[in-house]
Amino acid sequence: MDWRTVIAIVISLAIIMPIVFICIEKVDQKDKAKNNTGASLYIKKAKTNPLYWIYKIFCRIPLTRSYLLKISSNYELICPGNPRAIANKTMLLAGTTLLLCIAEIALTFLLEPDMNNLILAVYLIFVINNEVINYFVRKSVITLLEEMERFISNVSHNYFINYYIDDAIVDAIDNRMSEEMKINAKIIYEIVTSDSQKEDVARYNATTHNKYLKMFLSLCINVMENGDKIHHGQRLMTQNLISLKKEINLEYLKQKKLNYIFSGSIFAAVAVCIPLTLIQKFGISIAPQLEAIYLGQLGILYVVLIFLISSVVYIMINNAKEMKKPMVHNNIFLEKLEKLRFINTALDNFAEKHYGPIIRLRDTLKRLGECITPKQLLLKSIITSFLAFSISIILMFYIHSSNKALLTEKVINEENLTSVGMIELTEVMKEEILRYVNKYKEEAVTQEQIQLQLQKEGSLYNQSAIEEVAKEVIERINRYQNEYFKWYELLICIGIGLLCFIIPYLMILYRRKLLAATMEDEVIQFNSIIYMMMYSDHVTVMDLLEQMELFAMVFRPTLRECMNEYNSGDIQALEKMKKREAFEPFIRLVDNLIRCDDISIENSFDEIASDRENYYDRRKLENEIIIQKRADNIKPLAFLPGIMVLIYLILPLLYISIKSLLDLKEMIQSMGIY
Repeated sequence: MDWRTVIAIVISLAIIMPIVFICIEKVDQKDKAKNNTGASLYIKKAKTNPLYWIYKIFCRIPLTRSYLLKISSNYELICPGNPRAIANKTMLLAGTTLLLCIAEIALTFLLEPDMNNLILAVYLIFVINNEVINYFVRKSVITLLEEMERFISNVSHNYFINYYIDDAIVDAIDNRMSEEMKINAKIIYEIVTSDSQKEDVARYNATTHNKYLKMFLSLCINVMENGDKIHHGQRLMTQNLISLKKEINLEYLKQKKLNYIFSGSIFAAVAVCIPLTLIQKFGISIAPQLEAIYLGQLGILYVVLIFLISSVVYIMINNAKEMKKPMVHNNIFLEKLEKLRFINTALDNFAEKHYGPIIRLRDTLKRLGECITPKQLLLKSIITSFLAFSISIILMFYIHSSNKALLTEKVINEENLTSVGMIELTEVMKEEILRYVNKYKEEAVTQEQIQLQLQKEGSLYNQSAIEEVAKEVIERINRYQNEYFKWYELLICIGIGLLCFIIPYLMILYRRKLLAATMEDEVIQFNSIIYMMMYSDHVTVMDLLEQMELFAMVFRPTLRECMNEYNSGDIQALEKMKKREAFEPFIRLVDNLIRCDDISIENSFDEIASDRENYYDRRKLENEIIIQKRADNIKPLAFLPGIMVLIYLILPLLYISIKSLLDLKEMIQSMGIY
């Protein structure tokens, strides 16, 4: 059974098995529904929404559960509180990704199965999954931001006319809005007009991850409970809505800029890996001797290195593209592995011996919003190291197998056999070389024995040809017998495993470096939030902390700890938060929060109001600088895979050209012409 048949069977099973599983599940539910009214109603309801029903089924399968939850968590930003819409979008996106992956496997690997195409197929599956999901989610997010900006403009206009926020929300809902935005607007309207606002607000904030919608709801609830007032000749609610609209516009521009500036970098890092097989064929068609280079040890290792560098650059570009709001997810596999007694004991011992670094790592993970613990990160590093070590071992064995196949199946160094007087014997010599190599590859023979055997058989009549064939056979047999897994190759594999052990930690440090660049922008955003709330009556410091926590990324862990300790002592909690951070603008902001104990919030943050006009321009400029700095750092790396592919094309051709010239010079010299 060849590779094509095996892969075709796997793809067929991947398509057929889910369908069979769904059919079995449906039959089982029908059987249960015969004597169960509740089940019958559920099935009738599910029939109207088959995607939601399929989503529920696949969420029960451990293999697909984490993948679907990963996609659905992104759509929670767009369709909060609407599980059916989230399920529909998730299944459509998962189905699109699956079809693209199947088409990619068919085009890259099934048409011509080899090592290069196998690595390419696996790599492109990873890229397609990421890029398709990111594209559709980012497109939906940008569209939602655009519609939110228009919706809040309409609410502001309607509120300016009738001064009733609930009526303003209803009047702002129109047919031009997308279904997602309509759902969000209706949910907010229901909460604003609800008799149990506190419970509904708490439930909405727990299920919704869109910070701008949360902020809008907070402003609406505040004006419903405490009323509005005139500030600097304008209604405060109108000013706040305008400020919120500016915040949304900044995020919209940021997303558009990120989407544009990094798109070419991803293409440059990934697309260059696709023509590697074509380059290999092109080189061999020009010079058959290049087969020993492309299919030999150096060629295989260099191709693997190209894919590794391309994947690392791709991951770095994705991390530099945007520091996404982290979604809560469970590391189920790591959690189960961590509970094993001997693993748990080993991790505990390591954590006790390295208590200081573990605490610092825990704080770093909290700041990044990671749901993984330091012990789980260590376990992840061990698993990564083991996988890298295992793959390296397999690669070494594959290289030896490929070298053995070259020695026993092909003769590509024809220039050594086509000396004067032996051109017509070339094909016969090649056949004899392969026959004798395969016959004596496991035995200890000498060149004289091979020559005697060739002379007895009489297939070659030229003594020079016999000597040349015997010499080539002995060289190939020696090289064949030397193709085995060596001790220094084991050391290399161990070194690769150790190097990969620190990769998860290095990625954490890289993300921390990127996140630190946004600290200034985050503090400016805090000031904008405070400005929207500082003139409202009955607003407390705790209210400010809650709203800041919604928008926080870098300072979220610090703010959460302060909020948890706030009821035990407000000033003490703020002082502790101040000591935890060393960033000067954030410390100044905390000082102003502490001053609120003595004077009003409005007076504590009067410096924000004086510099308010510059905030929007500063934040816009700061965003552009941060994005451009990230792009400048990552764009040179994006061309590294392309440079390596260019070397893969040019260097072997250059080598064989120089070698051919040297051989020609030697031949001319031996003939006495030069």
